[in-house]
Amino acid sequence: MNDKLSKENKENINDLTSVESENKETVVEKNELEAVEQNTEEKKSSQASSRKSIKDYLSKDLFADIKRISFLEDKPSEEEKHESFSEEYAGTFNDISENQIISAKVIGISDSDVMVDIGFKSEGLISRSEFSNNLPEIGKDIEIFLEKFEDSDGNITLSKYKADFIKRWDELRHFCDNGEPVNGKILKRVKGGLVVDLGVIQAFLPGSQADVQPIKNFDELIGKEFDFQIVKVDEVRKNLVVSRKAILEESLNEKRQELMSSIEIGSEVSGIVKNITDFGAFIDLGGVDGLIHITDFSWGRINHPSEIVSVGDKLNVKVIDFNKDNSRISLGLKQLVDNPWESIPKKYSISDTVKGKIVSIMNYGIFVELEKGIEGLIHISEISWTKNVQNLQEIYKVGDKIEAKVLSVDANEQKISLGIKQLTEDPWDDIANLVKVGDKKSGVVNKVTKFGAFVSLTDELEGFVRTTDFHWTRNPLHPKEFVNEGDKIEYIVLEILEKERKVLLSMKDLSESPWEGIEAKFNSGDKIKGSFEKMNDSGIIIKLDDEIEGIIPMNKVSKEQKKNMVSSLNQGDNLDLLIVEVKSKDKHIALMLDESNVDD
Repeated sequence: MNDKLSKENKENINDLTSVESENKETVVEKNELEAVEQNTEEKKSSQASSRKSIKDYLSKDLFADIKRISFLEDKPSEEEKHESFSEEYAGTFNDISENQIISAKVIGISDSDVMVDIGFKSEGLISRSEFSNNLPEIGKDIEIFLEKFEDSDGNITLSKYKADFIKRWDELRHFCDNGEPVNGKILKRVKGGLVVDLGVIQAFLPGSQADVQPIKNFDELIGKEFDFQIVKVDEVRKNLVVSRKAILEESLNEKRQELMSSIEIGSEVSGIVKNITDFGAFIDLGGVDGLIHITDFSWGRINHPSEIVSVGDKLNVKVIDFNKDNSRISLGLKQLVDNPWESIPKKYSISDTVKGKIVSIMNYGIFVELEKGIEGLIHISEISWTKNVQNLQEIYKVGDKIEAKVLSVDANEQKISLGIKQLTEDPWDDIANLVKVGDKKSGVVNKVTKFGAFVSLTDELEGFVRTTDFHWTRNPLHPKEFVNEGDKIEYIVLEILEKERKVLLSMKDLSESPWEGIEAKFNSGDKIKGSFEKMNDSGIIIKLDDEIEGIIPMNKVSKEQKKNMVSSLNQGDNLDLLIVEVKSKDKHIALMLDESNVDD
């Protein structure tokens, strides 16, 4: 029988191979074995059974009565050689079988293989790659996995990796069953998570289980060692799922309980800035997070927490409130220094003129920084005595330095009210000498709204032209049909309302009202001609002359008229009309279509 073992790739073990090695064993020559077989019929049967067992590797129970004996140091006789070989060869199967971990002695190491003695008829070979860089010493006993006594080429199939895998799998399963953590090293990123080396066996770490907080860059974890909790074991596929988050949460819970039991309002604690939002910053206090609200960073105004802190900063903060039930902690940074508002009443008095820098512009006013941590508000109504200011950003910019008067101080509410208009005299105190009812003047249109137009009377005083005061007969949809911002117009002072601090102006009163004596010109029942101007929800607007307009109420237009005529009207088309009603006080002339013959 040939003593040489040849190499064969093992399909059941990843990247592992067993290679052939040459090692001579004690053999029995074929002619000698046949001579022994001829002695008795009983030996023939026995040895035939032995040969069959060796060839087919049947159960070791076939050799239960055969005892293993050691090779004699003295040279045996030929007959003794045959008998001892048969017994020893069969006895090798008493303690070992396929698919189990066995002990083997290292007897040699080559460039490619490790040679081991398993007490079998020939030595076995294991690829050096299965030992990585940790080669065993010659003469040392190691544990290996016996896959097959004989493969298709007659070689023993052995694996060091499989033995290590099985042993490590049993250990890891024990850790899982008992909830014990296991140390591992993160090897690489994969889809959905990371691969962790647990020693021989690799596990999957989902991205959501890598930390208690979302991780922006998983590459920072590669190559680092951590403790993990085994959360899932797949016995069939031999897969493991682990969690670092579970370990961290357990540790954090312990720290959280310890912190919450010792924390007190007013105490100073240290932490690291963990996250920054528009409304504040979260501080890791070591087991629990606290929040510094944006209003608690500084006694002064800030637009965003990032103006003061950055992620990773180590801070000393003061506990201003906490709730043990939900582990919420409110922190303050400004509370570490004295409140500057406590000395404000001594620094600022009503009517004081102050200077400051604009730090914020809102729709309702301007915030001015008077000193570090102290701001005052100039309400939009305190900008001008007379001008109707609506858009402050058209006048002021953040960073501008301005003067103002102190109007009120409330240290408890941390409010200072300021005014700009108070820097000048109130023109309304001398309004009687500035304008009079009936004055005819000219001025520039400062602003146009849907209700009318603001017109400058003096540098500080404005008047207002209502929509109804632009024209005697025309009612515009918007004042811009008559004026635009920047236009210089003529007007007459119509009315002075001192209580409301308003001066009403009129453009139409520069000419006489065409409605005076209108009843003498237009009488009910008269047949007249007019031209189509426009149509709205109220009716059809008819131009009677250069100044006067009348209306055909929509309820006075029949379905037939709408169908045949009204729908096809163009501006300027002449119409035959009847006057229904004339009201000079209401500046109203009601008309209707006259479908009878009217002389041209």
